[in-house]
Amino acid sequence: MQYPPSIHTLLYTLLLFIHVGCKPEQSSVIDWSTSPNINKNHKEDTQRLELPRLEKNSIFNCYTTTFEGKETVTFSIEYDKSKRHSKWVAYTIDRSTAQKNWNRGDWEKGDPFQPDPLLPKALRIGHANHRKDQYDRGHLCASEDRVYSKEANAQTFYYSNISPQLEAFNQRGPWHELEKRIREWGGCEEDTAPIGDTLYITKGGTIRDGEFYDSRGQHGVIVKKINKMNGIVVPAHYFVALVCRKANATNGIAFYLKHKDYGKKYQLADYAISIDSLETLTGIDFFCNFPDKIEERFESRHDPTVWGLSPTLPQF
Repeated sequence: MQYPPSIHTLLYTLLLFIHVGCKPEQSSVIDWSTSPNINKNHKEDTQRLELPRLEKNSIFNCYTTTFEGKETVTFSIEYDKSKRHSKWVAYTIDRSTAQKNWNRGDWEKGDPFQPDPLLPKALRIGHANHRKDQYDRGHLCASEDRVYSKEANAQTFYYSNISPQLEAFNQRGPWHELEKRIREWGGCEEDTAPIGDTLYITKGGTIRDGEFYDSRGQHGVIVKKINKMNGIVVPAHYFVALVCRKANATNGIAFYLKHKDYGKKYQLADYAISIDSLETLTGIDFFCNFPDKIEERFESRHDPTVWGLSPTLPQF
């Protein structure tokens, strides 16, 4: 049967609405208590579920504040000492951290960006590194994802959580939309309910050799090393890996985006891939602390419609 284009869109939107959420029949449901994990990080403080597998010769930092009477993780990073840029930033959103108790507009009274006090001074990025270049100071753990307290929000402005991003990439296009979607899926936005109990998030940019630009050079030109005069690594691609958990059900999805201006014509779902595929592209072992059978299932598949995303509309 042929329908006019408006009916196509309406029918597809209704189908997406029905599918949103961590539904057991569409996700990994395994008995967590009996599922082993032989690939997890071995140090106790690196076994949080959102963390990827740590590499040697990197710095691991976990940033916390006291919130509602208990220590709460703002985010964690693995920091590359030679590139002076985080390999990834990982954090979670749940009902507690989805709260809105701080107005980011209050930072306008001063510049909240600051060098990371937990890093050795020789490895810190500062204001001078970002001055007079063509890039925004883009957050990895989004500032708006951490407004449950002033102290947690302040930590998101550490330069270890900042990556140079084109203004058109940071403030428009699929990356900008993806960050808004993450807040919706986590229940951070007004009038939005979380799609699960916990959203596990890992974000970052490509900084391996042959996968970055120089902030003092031409955007889009791969370099072997950065300019010694305050130059910093600019990732050629950015990525996000997500797992939604609701009770014992889990769903996973990932996104891989070229660092460019996308204009107005794009579909976020077109950049969705499986977490397994993202691991191949980045060399990062995501969510290694989940029980192995659970990890294998949610990393091997992805369905954008489960997350309420519309790929290019199908032809009926």
